[in-house]
Amino acid sequence: MKTVSVDHPNKATTAIESEERVNFLKFHDLYDSLNKVRTEKKGIFLSIILPMFNEEKSIKTVLDNLPSNNSIEIIVVNDNSTDNSISEVKKVQLYKPIRLINHSKNRGYGAAILTGIKHAKGEIIVTMDSDGQHTPDDIITLIQPILNNEADYTIGSRYLGSYFYQLPVSTRLGEVVLEKFIQILFNKRIKNNQNGFRAFNRKVISIFHDFKYDGYAFCTEQILKASIEGYRIRECPIKLYDRKFGTSHIILRRLAVNIFSCLFLYYLRKIQFLVLKSNKEGKIKIYKSPKIFRPRTKSITYETLHQYNSFFFIERTYF
Repeated sequence: MKTVSVDHPNKATTAIESEERVNFLKFHDLYDSLNKVRTEKKGIFLSIILPMFNEEKSIKTVLDNLPSNNSIEIIVVNDNSTDNSISEVKKVQLYKPIRLINHSKNRGYGAAILTGIKHAKGEIIVTMDSDGQHTPDDIITLIQPILNNEADYTIGSRYLGSYFYQLPVSTRLGEVVLEKFIQILFNKRIKNNQNGFRAFNRKVISIFHDFKYDGYAFCTEQILKASIEGYRIRECPIKLYDRKFGTSHIILRRLAVNIFSCLFLYYLRKIQFLVLKSNKEGKIKIYKSPKIFRPRTKSITYETLHQYNSFFFIERTYF
């Protein structure tokens, strides 16, 4: 009788298969939700964008913990890191599909997000930080209101959820002040307005043209532009953890100046030109603003609205 020897399975392959099983169980609800909405359309449905600058000690763990599925793409935008962040991403690329896009020079947080959006293929786009403060478990919480057509744009909030570190008094005070300004000037109440963990559907991409702030004020600018253009915004509860490695790149004084200049700029934009609103029949009504804020153009027709769209306050109606 001939003896047949059987090789033991490769340990690395077994480990990867085991990790895939854990990944499937962990994100079962997310995968199930995506499969329900993409029954007819194949390909990428969800894009996850991570801006990265000098996060060599955290980025691999973050990428390992992200969901992996044929309908999901992961995009890392390297904002000209000077440490070994790229090497850590390439380690993950050996067993997980990751799109790595490099900036030839450091351009800032907002610019990295914009680059990711430019290359994203998904119908829904999620942005999250690469420092390990956000947990991928909350992705389903952010995208569910969008899938249910209850919101166009969602923002993760530690105040509606929970956070596991000591929050500086200056940070909380600053967010409260900013919350009140946004509520008064734009009629939107956003408690955690600087959180980078967000989701939006593809039609919201229109707000990402002609941005003025490349740094962290970019987070506030998104909210103001989405508000001005009439998109439905919702805060969702998330968990937020303290970063284990590295330091924050935020300079509070500069951020405060940029945020409040951003508020001033977009409030002027809100009132500077004509106010346009859509009625139930889909027709556009034009309301005149005070003379001092009227544009020089004497008449605006439906055909020329696209030239002014980013400056108008448009109330969107859904039929």
